[in-house]
Amino acid sequence: MPEKRQVTFEHLTRGARHFVWDGHDGAAFPGLVWEAADTKTQEHVLCLHGLSGAAADFGPLARHLSAAGCTVWAINLRGQGNDPDHRRRGHFLDPQEWRADLANFTREFFAGTPFHLVGESMGALVAVDAVCNGTLHPRRLVLSVPVTEIRAPVPTWVIDLLRQACCLAPRVKLGPMRFVHGKTSIPRLTADDEYMAYLDNIPHRVRGFTIDFLTRFHHLMQSAQQAAGRLEVPTLMLAAGRDVFIRADQSRAFFDRIAAAEKEYVLYPDSHHLLWHDINTDDVLARITRWITEDRA
Repeated sequence: MPEKRQVTFEHLTRGARHFVWDGHDGAAFPGLVWEAADTKTQEHVLCLHGLSGAAADFGPLARHLSAAGCTVWAINLRGQGNDPDHRRRGHFLDPQEWRADLANFTREFFAGTPFHLVGESMGALVAVDAVCNGTLHPRRLVLSVPVTEIRAPVPTWVIDLLRQACCLAPRVKLGPMRFVHGKTSIPRLTADDEYMAYLDNIPHRVRGFTIDFLTRFHHLMQSAQQAAGRLEVPTLMLAAGRDVFIRADQSRAFFDRIAAAEKEYVLYPDSHHLLWHDINTDDVLARITRWITEDRA
Protein backbone atom coordinates (compact mmCIF):
# COMPACT_ATOMS: atom_id res chain seq x y z
CA MET A 1 0.00 0.00 0.00
CA PRO A 2 1.54 3.37 -1.06
CA GLU A 3 2.65 5.74 1.67
CA LYS A 4 0.25 8.64 2.19
CA ARG A 5 1.63 11.88 0.75
CA GLN A 6 1.68 15.03 2.88
CA VAL A 7 1.96 18.53 1.41
CA THR A 8 4.13 20.90 3.42
CA PHE A 9 5.49 24.41 3.02
CA GLU A 10 8.99 22.94 2.73
CA HIS A 11 7.85 20.63 -0.04
CA LEU A 12 6.23 23.46 -1.99
CA THR A 13 9.15 25.85 -1.66
CA ARG A 14 12.03 23.46 -2.33
CA GLY A 15 14.68 25.01 -4.52
CA ALA A 16 13.66 28.55 -3.57
CA ARG A 17 15.68 31.28 -1.90
CA HIS A 18 13.95 33.60 0.57
CA PHE A 19 14.40 37.30 0.03
CA VAL A 20 12.94 40.59 1.26
CA TRP A 21 11.64 43.40 -0.92
CA ASP A 22 10.53 46.91 -0.02
CA GLY A 23 7.13 48.40 -0.71
CA HIS A 24 6.75 52.00 -1.86
CA ASP A 25 6.77 53.26 1.75
CA GLY A 26 9.76 51.20 2.89
CA ALA A 27 7.66 48.41 4.42
CA ALA A 28 9.47 45.07 4.08
CA PHE A 29 7.72 42.07 2.53
CA PRO A 30 8.89 38.46 2.12
CA GLY A 31 9.29 36.72 -1.20
CA LEU A 32 10.70 33.60 -2.84
CA VAL A 33 12.96 33.34 -5.88
CA TRP A 34 13.79 30.23 -7.88
CA GLU A 35 17.00 30.85 -9.83
CA ALA A 36 17.23 29.73 -13.44
CA ALA A 37 18.97 26.43 -14.05
CA ASP A 38 20.89 28.17 -16.84
CA THR A 39 22.73 30.98 -15.06
CA LYS A 40 23.23 32.88 -18.34
CA THR A 41 19.51 33.49 -18.77
CA GLN A 42 18.03 36.98 -19.02
CA GLU A 43 14.47 35.72 -18.55
CA HIS A 44 12.64 36.86 -15.41
CA VAL A 45 9.08 36.04 -14.32
CA LEU A 46 7.12 37.91 -11.64
CA CYS A 47 4.28 35.99 -9.96
CA LEU A 48 1.31 37.52 -8.08
CA HIS A 49 -0.74 35.26 -5.82
CA GLY A 50 -4.47 35.15 -5.18
CA LEU A 51 -6.79 35.92 -2.27
CA SER A 52 -5.35 34.53 0.98
CA GLY A 53 -2.52 33.08 -1.11
CA ALA A 54 1.24 33.37 -0.85
CA ALA A 55 4.48 33.16 -2.82
CA ALA A 56 4.77 29.45 -1.96
CA ASP A 57 1.70 28.71 -4.09
CA PHE A 58 3.87 29.03 -7.21
CA GLY A 59 6.30 26.22 -6.28
CA PRO A 60 5.39 23.71 -9.05
CA LEU A 61 5.26 26.40 -11.74
CA ALA A 62 8.44 28.11 -10.54
CA ARG A 63 10.48 24.90 -10.61
CA HIS A 64 9.21 24.08 -14.11
CA LEU A 65 10.09 27.56 -15.40
CA SER A 66 13.44 27.48 -13.61
CA ALA A 67 14.33 24.25 -15.42
CA ALA A 68 13.45 26.02 -18.69
CA GLY A 69 15.90 28.85 -17.99
CA CYS A 70 13.77 31.43 -16.15
CA THR A 71 14.38 33.09 -12.81
CA VAL A 72 11.02 33.22 -11.04
CA TRP A 73 10.15 35.83 -8.41
CA ALA A 74 7.04 35.25 -6.29
CA ILE A 75 6.14 38.04 -3.89
CA ASN A 76 3.72 38.28 -0.96
CA LEU A 77 1.25 41.12 -1.40
CA ARG A 78 0.43 43.86 1.08
CA GLY A 79 -2.74 43.07 3.02
CA GLN A 80 -2.61 39.28 2.71
CA GLY A 81 -1.56 36.62 5.23
CA ASN A 82 2.20 37.18 5.01
CA ASP A 83 2.01 40.94 5.44
CA PRO A 84 4.26 41.71 8.45
CA ASP A 85 1.71 44.31 9.59
CA HIS A 86 -1.12 42.19 11.01
CA ARG A 87 -3.49 45.18 11.01
CA ARG A 88 -3.54 45.17 7.21
CA ARG A 89 -4.25 41.45 6.85
CA GLY A 90 -7.72 40.93 5.42
CA HIS A 91 -8.36 44.69 5.40
CA PHE A 92 -6.01 46.40 2.96
CA LEU A 93 -7.00 46.55 -0.71
CA ASP A 94 -5.82 49.58 -2.63
CA PRO A 95 -4.82 49.09 -6.30
CA GLN A 96 -2.97 52.41 -6.33
CA GLU A 97 -0.73 51.35 -3.44
CA TRP A 98 -0.24 47.90 -4.96
CA ARG A 99 0.89 49.61 -8.17
CA ALA A 100 3.37 51.70 -6.18
CA ASP A 101 4.66 48.56 -4.43
CA LEU A 102 5.09 46.73 -7.75
CA ALA A 103 6.83 49.71 -9.32
CA ASN A 104 9.29 49.75 -6.44
CA PHE A 105 9.89 46.01 -6.75
CA THR A 106 10.69 46.20 -10.47
CA ARG A 107 13.04 49.15 -9.92
CA GLU A 108 14.89 47.25 -7.21
CA PHE A 109 15.18 43.82 -8.80
CA PHE A 110 14.71 44.17 -12.56
CA ALA A 111 16.26 47.59 -13.21
CA GLY A 112 15.04 47.78 -16.79
CA THR A 113 15.47 44.04 -17.49
CA PRO A 114 12.55 42.62 -19.51
CA PHE A 115 10.25 40.32 -17.58
CA HIS A 116 7.05 38.28 -17.87
CA LEU A 117 4.08 38.43 -15.50
CA VAL A 118 1.92 35.64 -14.04
CA GLY A 119 -1.17 36.41 -11.97
CA GLU A 120 -3.37 33.82 -10.31
CA SER A 121 -6.99 34.48 -9.30
CA MET A 122 -7.01 37.84 -7.47
CA GLY A 123 -3.37 38.21 -8.51
CA ALA A 124 -4.55 38.13 -12.13
CA LEU A 125 -6.80 41.12 -11.38
CA VAL A 126 -3.87 42.93 -9.76
CA ALA A 127 -1.80 42.14 -12.86
CA VAL A 128 -4.45 43.50 -15.24
CA ASP A 129 -4.76 46.67 -13.16
CA ALA A 130 -0.99 47.24 -13.01
CA VAL A 131 -0.49 46.64 -16.74
CA CYS A 132 -3.45 48.71 -17.93
CA ASN A 133 -2.47 51.61 -15.67
CA GLY A 134 1.08 51.63 -17.02
CA THR A 135 2.86 50.42 -13.87
CA LEU A 136 4.12 47.11 -15.22
CA HIS A 137 5.30 46.47 -18.78
CA PRO A 138 5.73 42.71 -19.15
CA ARG A 139 6.75 41.10 -22.42
CA ARG A 140 4.12 38.40 -22.00
CA LEU A 141 1.29 37.89 -19.55
CA VAL A 142 -0.34 34.80 -18.03
CA LEU A 143 -3.74 35.10 -16.32
CA SER A 144 -4.67 31.96 -14.42
CA VAL A 145 -8.35 31.76 -13.47
CA PRO A 146 -8.96 35.51 -13.05
CA VAL A 147 -12.09 35.97 -10.94
CA THR A 148 -13.72 38.85 -12.79
CA GLU A 149 -17.21 37.75 -11.72
CA ILE A 150 -18.73 35.44 -9.12
CA ARG A 151 -20.33 32.23 -10.42
CA ALA A 152 -23.66 33.15 -8.80
CA PRO A 153 -23.66 36.95 -8.94
CA VAL A 154 -24.15 38.68 -5.60
CA PRO A 155 -27.52 40.51 -5.66
CA THR A 156 -27.35 44.27 -6.09
CA TRP A 157 -29.09 44.84 -2.77
CA VAL A 158 -26.32 42.92 -0.98
CA ILE A 159 -23.65 45.07 -2.66
CA ASP A 160 -25.55 48.21 -1.68
CA LEU A 161 -25.85 46.92 1.89
CA LEU A 162 -22.10 46.23 2.05
CA ARG A 163 -21.34 49.75 0.83
CA GLN A 164 -23.56 51.24 3.50
CA ALA A 165 -22.08 48.99 6.19
CA CYS A 166 -18.60 49.95 5.04
CA CYS A 167 -19.29 53.55 6.02
CA LEU A 168 -20.42 52.52 9.51
CA ALA A 169 -18.12 49.61 10.35
CA PRO A 170 -15.39 49.19 7.69
CA ARG A 171 -13.28 46.86 9.86
CA VAL A 172 -15.96 44.30 10.71
CA LYS A 173 -14.79 41.02 9.22
CA LEU A 174 -16.82 38.49 7.24
CA GLY A 175 -16.02 35.13 5.71
CA PRO A 176 -15.94 35.78 1.94
CA MET A 177 -16.71 32.14 1.14
CA ARG A 178 -20.29 32.67 2.31
CA PHE A 179 -20.78 34.73 -0.85
CA VAL A 180 -19.35 31.88 -2.95
CA HIS A 181 -20.91 28.67 -1.60
CA GLY A 182 -22.84 29.73 1.49
CA LYS A 183 -20.35 28.30 3.99
CA THR A 184 -17.30 29.56 5.87
CA SER A 185 -15.20 26.51 4.98
CA ILE A 186 -12.84 26.44 2.01
CA PRO A 187 -14.64 25.13 -1.09
CA ARG A 188 -13.14 22.46 -3.32
CA LEU A 189 -10.17 24.19 -5.01
CA THR A 190 -8.38 21.09 -6.29
CA ALA A 191 -8.99 17.36 -6.61
CA ASP A 192 -5.84 16.82 -4.50
CA ASP A 193 -7.10 16.02 -0.99
CA GLU A 194 -3.63 16.44 0.52
CA TYR A 195 -3.30 19.92 -0.92
CA MET A 196 -6.77 20.79 0.36
CA ALA A 197 -5.66 19.69 3.84
CA TYR A 198 -2.59 21.90 3.50
CA LEU A 199 -4.76 24.90 2.56
CA ASP A 200 -6.97 24.42 5.58
CA ASN A 201 -4.00 24.65 7.95
CA ILE A 202 -1.60 27.16 6.43
CA PRO A 203 -0.56 29.98 8.79
CA HIS A 204 -1.03 32.65 6.09
CA ARG A 205 -4.67 31.79 5.44
CA VAL A 206 -6.79 34.89 6.08
CA ARG A 207 -9.96 33.62 7.72
CA GLY A 208 -11.91 36.87 7.56
CA PHE A 209 -11.96 39.97 5.38
CA THR A 210 -13.32 43.35 6.37
CA ILE A 211 -16.39 44.87 4.80
CA ASP A 212 -14.12 47.55 3.36
CA PHE A 213 -11.95 44.88 1.68
CA LEU A 214 -14.92 43.00 0.23
CA THR A 215 -16.43 46.20 -1.14
CA ARG A 216 -13.14 47.15 -2.77
CA PHE A 217 -12.69 43.63 -4.14
CA HIS A 218 -16.03 43.87 -5.92
CA HIS A 219 -14.83 47.12 -7.51
CA LEU A 220 -11.53 45.46 -8.49
CA MET A 221 -13.46 42.76 -10.38
CA GLN A 222 -15.52 45.36 -12.21
CA SER A 223 -12.42 47.43 -13.02
CA ALA A 224 -10.70 44.41 -14.56
CA GLN A 225 -13.61 43.86 -16.92
CA GLN A 226 -13.50 47.50 -17.98
CA ALA A 227 -9.71 47.37 -18.42
CA ALA A 228 -9.75 44.30 -20.70
CA GLY A 229 -10.26 46.49 -23.76
CA ARG A 230 -6.96 48.23 -22.98
CA LEU A 231 -4.96 45.07 -22.34
CA GLU A 232 -2.65 44.78 -25.34
CA VAL A 233 0.18 42.62 -23.93
CA PRO A 234 0.33 39.10 -25.44
CA THR A 235 -1.90 37.17 -23.02
CA LEU A 236 -2.40 33.52 -22.18
CA MET A 237 -5.55 32.98 -20.12
CA LEU A 238 -6.34 29.71 -18.37
CA ALA A 239 -9.77 28.74 -17.03
CA ALA A 240 -11.17 25.81 -15.06
CA GLY A 241 -14.49 24.15 -15.80
CA ARG A 242 -15.03 23.14 -12.16
CA ASP A 243 -13.96 26.48 -10.71
CA VAL A 244 -16.16 27.23 -7.69
CA PHE A 245 -15.72 30.99 -8.12
CA ILE A 246 -16.47 31.69 -11.78
CA ARG A 247 -18.22 29.89 -14.64
CA ALA A 248 -16.45 29.00 -17.88
CA ASP A 249 -18.78 31.21 -19.94
CA GLN A 250 -17.99 34.18 -17.69
CA SER A 251 -14.26 33.55 -18.09
CA ARG A 252 -14.61 33.28 -21.87
CA ALA A 253 -16.59 36.54 -22.05
CA PHE A 254 -13.79 38.34 -20.21
CA PHE A 255 -11.15 36.81 -22.50
CA ASP A 256 -13.06 37.91 -25.59
CA ARG A 257 -12.87 41.53 -24.36
CA ILE A 258 -9.06 41.45 -24.09
CA ALA A 259 -7.63 43.72 -26.78
CA ALA A 260 -4.30 41.92 -27.32
CA ALA A 261 -3.67 40.90 -30.93
CA GLU A 262 -1.85 37.82 -29.67
CA LYS A 263 -3.86 35.94 -27.10
CA GLU A 264 -4.78 32.37 -26.24
CA TYR A 265 -7.56 30.87 -24.12
CA VAL A 266 -7.36 27.38 -22.63
CA LEU A 267 -10.21 25.79 -20.67
CA TYR A 268 -9.56 22.73 -18.52
CA PRO A 269 -13.10 21.33 -18.17
CA ASP A 270 -12.37 18.90 -15.34
CA SER A 271 -10.00 21.08 -13.32
CA HIS A 272 -10.70 23.19 -10.26
CA HIS A 273 -9.46 26.68 -9.37
CA LEU A 274 -5.82 25.90 -8.48
CA LEU A 275 -4.69 24.69 -11.88
CA TRP A 276 -1.06 23.75 -11.23
CA HIS A 277 -2.10 21.81 -8.12
CA ASP A 278 -4.83 19.76 -9.86
CA ILE A 279 -5.39 16.95 -12.33
CA ASN A 280 -4.00 18.78 -15.41
CA THR A 281 -0.83 20.01 -13.74
CA ASP A 282 1.58 18.73 -16.40
CA ASP A 283 -0.27 20.33 -19.30
CA VAL A 284 -0.77 23.59 -17.40
CA LEU A 285 2.95 23.88 -16.58
CA ALA A 286 3.96 23.02 -20.14
CA ARG A 287 1.58 25.58 -21.68
CA ILE A 288 2.69 28.40 -19.42
CA THR A 289 6.35 27.59 -20.01
CA ARG A 290 5.89 27.52 -23.78
CA TRP A 291 4.02 30.82 -23.70
CA ILE A 292 6.77 32.54 -21.74
CA THR A 293 9.76 31.07 -23.55
CA GLU A 294 8.52 30.66 -27.14
CA ASP A 295 9.58 34.14 -28.27
CA ARG A 296 13.02 33.91 -26.67
CA ALA A 297 15.66 35.22 -29.03
